[in-house]
Amino acid sequence: MERYPPSWRLKVKEAIREGMDHLLSLQAKEGSWGNPNDTHAVGHTALPVLALLKGGTSPHAEPIQRAFTWLRKRPPTSTYSVGCYLMAIHAKYAPKAGSLDTDVGEETLGGPDPEEIHARLEKEDLAALEAGLDFLVRAQAVNGLWHYHVQEKPRPTDHDLSNTQYAILGLRAARDCGLEVPFAVWSEALEGLYGLQDREGPKVDLLDHRVKDGYVFERKDRARARGFRYSLRMKHGPRGENTVPVNPTTGSMTTAGIASVIICREGMWRSRKFRGQARRKSEQAVRDGLAWLQEHFTVADNPGQEGRHHLYYLYGLERAGMLAARRWIGPHDWYKEGADLLLGKHEDGKGWGDHKLTSFAVLFLKRATAGSRDAPVVTGR
Repeated sequence: MERYPPSWRLKVKEAIREGMDHLLSLQAKEGSWGNPNDTHAVGHTALPVLALLKGGTSPHAEPIQRAFTWLRKRPPTSTYSVGCYLMAIHAKYAPKAGSLDTDVGEETLGGPDPEEIHARLEKEDLAALEAGLDFLVRAQAVNGLWHYHVQEKPRPTDHDLSNTQYAILGLRAARDCGLEVPFAVWSEALEGLYGLQDREGPKVDLLDHRVKDGYVFERKDRARARGFRYSLRMKHGPRGENTVPVNPTTGSMTTAGIASVIICREGMWRSRKFRGQARRKSEQAVRDGLAWLQEHFTVADNPGQEGRHHLYYLYGLERAGMLAARRWIGPHDWYKEGADLLLGKHEDGKGWGDHKLTSFAVLFLKRATAGSRDAPVVTGR
């Protein structure tokens, strides 16, 4: 196994620093980013805060303090915003991401456990975590998924995988800060996620790599390439009413599905209610999602939705790769290929565009997602 060259790591670290400087240049005087009157204004501010904290900015730095002061004045109003805000709070107390010298599958943070973080929470942050967790529990639809807001109607079913993944990321952040997330929230979310994955897919040999004593060992696991899509909505087709999915299977949604399933597994792992058959089903969903990524792999665009949500997809690829503890997807070193692309797109002093795109890029380059502490790495059989 080859380590990433020191000269290349230096370029990545410099790009991260310049991206963070660009984010700071976009912060408004009152502490926010983007349009402060937007429905998702809290999320548009919490996302850069998350990127800055994961990038190494001190929680005590004046821009971070100013941002949290602004955030604390806003009530939870949207799923995306709450998810980002809870992640930002957790990043404030969690250990910083590891060095680029380590292999993806070997990274461990080994820092404070949830109870230790909970004991250090400032009262304002604890109140925000509790309010955010309450919002996410109330916003979960009867199909286990989430949409933009709390749905004030009987047995709501509106949903999409994008909001669902931010809800699940927020739930993970709350749990990692010592709050209790009900088992039913995780289990219902997992069942809902299964419905967003293709029912069928071609049989493929999923390449699985393991590192031992500095060598990479490759093996093949049986899987079906089954990706995820944005929603369950169907339209009429040649075979009858409601037989054709409205939304295509895409890279951004498949990475969201993989990460979300792994986090739900992690949330239920220590419960006796999460039994063998349910565990195996979740493992298969992750393997098949990885198989779809392997068969459609690219960092040059968002597979299945070319020309749209490119950096959003790359941040999703980082989450899926880190949570699944894989340096390679198929034959591809996803981090090296994605970082090379981002280094080529980086503009001196301008990051990768606005605060959202630059945040996605910084989070990818920093490999900001902590791997799963509880659920073991998913492998084939």
